[in-house]
Amino acid sequence: MNRKKHLSILLVLIIILSSFQIGFAVDLDNPTEYHMDVKLNPKESIVEGEQNVKFTNSYNGELKELVFHLYPNSYSSQETMPTIGGMYLQDGEQLKEEEKGYIKIQEVHINNKKVKYTADDQILKLKMEKPIKKGEKVDIRIKFTLKVPQGNQRIHHINDTYSLTNWYPILSIYDEKTKKWDENPYHPIGESNYSDVSNYYVKLTVPKNMVVAPTGTIVEEKIIGENKVLSLKAEKVRDFVILMSPNYKVKTKEVDGIKISHYYMKDQGKSGDKTAEIILDEVAKTVKFMNKTVGKYAYDELRIGETFLSGGAMEYPQVIQMGRYGDLSKVDLKDQAPFTIEAAVHETMHQWWYVGVGNNEFKEPFLDESLTVFMTAYYFEQEYGKYHENSVAYAVRNYIYPSTTLTLNSSVDEFKDWGNYGQVIYNGKGPAFFEDLRQRLGEEKFLEILQTYYERYLFKNATIDGLLGVIDEVGGKDIGKAMAEAIEDPNYYPQDIELTQEERMDLYRNMEKRQLKRMVEEKGLIIGSIVLRGLEGEKIVLVKPAYVKKGGPQDTDGFINFFKTNLEMEYGIDLEVLEEKKLTEEDKKENLVIIGYPKKHSLMKDLSSKLPIRMDLDTIDINGVSIKNENVSGSFIAENPYNPKKLALIIFMDEHEAATKADEPDLTYDTMYMYNPIYQNSNQFIINTGDIEIQGMYQ
Repeated sequence: MNRKKHLSILLVLIIILSSFQIGFAVDLDNPTEYHMDVKLNPKESIVEGEQNVKFTNSYNGELKELVFHLYPNSYSSQETMPTIGGMYLQDGEQLKEEEKGYIKIQEVHINNKKVKYTADDQILKLKMEKPIKKGEKVDIRIKFTLKVPQGNQRIHHINDTYSLTNWYPILSIYDEKTKKWDENPYHPIGESNYSDVSNYYVKLTVPKNMVVAPTGTIVEEKIIGENKVLSLKAEKVRDFVILMSPNYKVKTKEVDGIKISHYYMKDQGKSGDKTAEIILDEVAKTVKFMNKTVGKYAYDELRIGETFLSGGAMEYPQVIQMGRYGDLSKVDLKDQAPFTIEAAVHETMHQWWYVGVGNNEFKEPFLDESLTVFMTAYYFEQEYGKYHENSVAYAVRNYIYPSTTLTLNSSVDEFKDWGNYGQVIYNGKGPAFFEDLRQRLGEEKFLEILQTYYERYLFKNATIDGLLGVIDEVGGKDIGKAMAEAIEDPNYYPQDIELTQEERMDLYRNMEKRQLKRMVEEKGLIIGSIVLRGLEGEKIVLVKPAYVKKGGPQDTDGFINFFKTNLEMEYGIDLEVLEEKKLTEEDKKENLVIIGYPKKHSLMKDLSSKLPIRMDLDTIDINGVSIKNENVSGSFIAENPYNPKKLALIIFMDEHEAATKADEPDLTYDTMYMYNPIYQNSNQFIINTGDIEIQGMYQ
């Protein structure tokens, strides 16, 4: 019995210790150091560099070789070039020489001794004369030349603007289990970043007019002749990038002691400053949200840089690489965030998931990318509401459906294209995994898992097994088992997180409201404005006429019932129907829908001279076009003359047609559709005369 007890304690210790090691550890007391001296030659788009890498073997065992990634060589051909969303060239079109990039190793020294090396495509290998023992230090000096490709990929230059990302020889990670270095290339699909945190001390020489946005801190700047020399410092970062342009303007904001700087192009015109401010504010809000929700940002500076990147945006330590901006000066984030804003929030989330907590993005892209997609939607839900267009309900739960795909633990090279990758990692099962977990455990436990995961693996590289270990520990064995099965199931379908019918209807109504708002912002007053008022909670009164001919294509009772039922079922708008003679003076000041014959309806006769379209005259004049007022029906929207803060939708019918076509009941449906603002909503008027219909704007 005692023996069993001792064995149980031992097993528990092994499990606990192993859970802390499920994630390739780096010795944070002896991180690798990169001392770099680099100079930009803008005429040739060349960076000449030399780096001294001070490496301490913290692995368990001797190292017979060192391996560095040469990611820039992935830009040497169309087939290997990493692109966001895919590479699109015309049939037979090839990359031009200036659009290609590469890195050439000039020479390598180890402990001041020149050594031989092999540089095979994206991998640099250095054979050791003597194995590096555990705890032993070596100094590797690498001289290299980087050709920066022209274009709009992650690493690029256009004119004088440069993005240096994944641009220098970076030390790989050694797997103690397999006793092999990671040699995976930078894959064209997804991301393939995988490195330990290191310390960087960089001397950068650029033209003196260049504004530089790097990882870390700018310690010092000096102007020497036509050049500027910068001293840069970044500690405990898993990569080092430099964005720079002579066209940068900078806005800064501080949140929770973190300085956030936004580098944006001067050529954006008057709206550029406002656009930059909106993006900066949303990034700052995201940082504050994550500090409170998950854990404090690991660094004291964060930079956002506008570049010529196409297809999206990218995350790097302390740097967010954005594409070119449109005009966001009039954007309203209350209901929907445009792609640029959502991308900025997404890449800010990556500052926790990939920058803080690292992982092998080649082998396990789900781990950081799907979590980041979910957290982006979670942010919009928490900050702007459940039915925001970028929220979990819309962006995650609304897209769940049964399907057979690659499993969540698939590596990027298993996906055949970006669409296949997006289906699993971005838009489907990946983000749904985390919503599934949230609904199983509830908000409090779910956030505890995120907080524990972040604290445990900060500055380390986590694995899926590591995440599952935290889920198992905080959420319980049953939840841990279920989520582990989900990751390995190609048919994983968390049906329980699907929107209920009520939620789906609410989502639909909110989407319709946003669409109507966008149309109103673009065009001004439209027929659909009356529906928008109802969706926003305003009262709508439908004035039923006292006189109408029975039957025919304009059966008023049928139209009113159809209209009222549509509004209730589609939008949840409770239309109040009042008879013409029972309308009070207060009722007249509400949003009105007035139906009837212009010469018989008392309200129409009273309002006719005050409306933009006169129904009481022999001709109807609209924008210089005259229509003889015979056999004419139609609808139009206007401000309510009784109360200009409200609207009036006028639906006027032709008494003669009602009498002569009473034997054509099928036309009733056509009339209901024709003048129902649910279906015909994007113009200010609809006029029908004979077989001719005219739609448009009277102002």
